[in-house]
Amino acid sequence: MADIDPKSVLETIEIIRAVKSLFVEQNPYLPMYSALGGAFIGAISSFFPNYIIAKLKDRKDKRSTTLQLYAEVKATIELAEHRNYIQQLEHLVEAFKSKQITSYTYQIQVPEDRFPVFKSSLDRLGMLEVEIQVKVVEFYQLLEAVVQDVKPGGLLNVSPAPAEAFEEALRITKRARQLGGEILAIIEKHHRIPNSSARTSNVLG
Repeated sequence: MADIDPKSVLETIEIIRAVKSLFVEQNPYLPMYSALGGAFIGAISSFFPNYIIAKLKDRKDKRSTTLQLYAEVKATIELAEHRNYIQQLEHLVEAFKSKQITSYTYQIQVPEDRFPVFKSSLDRLGMLEVEIQVKVVEFYQLLEAVVQDVKPGGLLNVSPAPAEAFEEALRITKRARQLGGEILAIIEKHHRIPNSSARTSNVLG
């Protein structure tokens, strides 16, 4: 039996140790990677439920605001039709044209707390579709302009007003009525509401 060289034995042991270290030695960055991975997964798992909840809330608020405005616009148009505001202005304009009158005083009592839904929804208008936003804002601005003219102390009654003032009031009121019908139609289309705008337009002429 051949003699075993002690030097060879030591070299073999070192080789075995080196090979073993390749399989058992851990990457020094592994704990950090594990921590980062856990934090990332935790963040993702909490982000998506919160994101979904926020989106659902925004959708609910958008629909609620839209339907509230729809109700107020519809009620405003129906009230104006019931009280014959446009017909009254049309008759006055015709009277001016036929020289039956040369000036006239026209006054309507208007509540100070008018348009409560619109005023309370100003900070949520940005949720609505752009075409609805634009028409809603113009609709209420035109109505407010008419209100300022017809309320006590307004242009049409602070002193006898000429024909031009009534023609302008009629033009603005008709434009507001048109916008109101368009708003109702758009909301009905977007939110699948049974069509009432066509009936309203027919009633208003």
